[in-house]
Amino acid sequence: MLVLAIDTSTPVITAGLVRLNQPHEVVAAMEAAAALPLSGSANDGRAFRPAIDVRQLLAESTVTDAFGHAEQLMPLVRGVLDQSAHTIGEISAVVVGIGPGPFTGLRVGMVTAAALGDARDIPVHGVPSHDAMARAAMGTGDFLVVTDARRREVYVSAYRENGARVYGPAVIAPAALPELVAEHGLSPEWLTGAGAGPASEALGLPVREPGGSVSESLVACAVGPLLTAAVPGPLTPLYLRRPDAAEPTAPKPVLPVEPHAPAAR
Repeated sequence: MLVLAIDTSTPVITAGLVRLNQPHEVVAAMEAAAALPLSGSANDGRAFRPAIDVRQLLAESTVTDAFGHAEQLMPLVRGVLDQSAHTIGEISAVVVGIGPGPFTGLRVGMVTAAALGDARDIPVHGVPSHDAMARAAMGTGDFLVVTDARRREVYVSAYRENGARVYGPAVIAPAALPELVAEHGLSPEWLTGAGAGPASEALGLPVREPGGSVSESLVACAVGPLLTAAVPGPLTPLYLRRPDAAEPTAPKPVLPVEPHAPAAR
């Protein structure tokens, strides 16, 4: 199964192609590995068998452009297909980050994913973008994922060491983060995300760059529905607040309005 992964929730626009092994392929690989003789480890001398890859990242491309999501996304998609020598007709599913994120950029990714799914008649699964970022950056200790919400605010989610989300996502000013952490009994040891700088200063915590692939992490978050062919629910973006744009109202009159004569009694 070839899965296209897309995320446009931050200025870092991401597209990746991931091969996801079907259950029967995993079982066959496990049986083949079990038939192999045990090999010794060069580090401690213990015997082991090779690990079974459930997912394989075939290609991933990113570009940082805070206002160019519409222009950059499809060239990235075409690029990862070319890199992996596959075509868009071979894609079996699409996984897309649903935010939180600014309205315009997030909308570009989700609309593109929905259009590809509709054109190819393939499922499109939405995954909270912070969950994928957390999975790509997991390490020792509890942590926060923080991304830029503009207007001098950030989106924040809190995670345990194992990647389980325990708070958020929410939108907040960086200066208010210490109070939020204390109020909810959180104990983060580090931060990650495209927007963690101001939060790091407010909390006095280090920032870690993701050690894994966001594309692969998006697919990992949706692996259950993908492998069971579950019907995806509606794509609902995590905007968290109203967009900057507002519906136009009726224009104000420019001519003076004459007062009405009082009604006769």
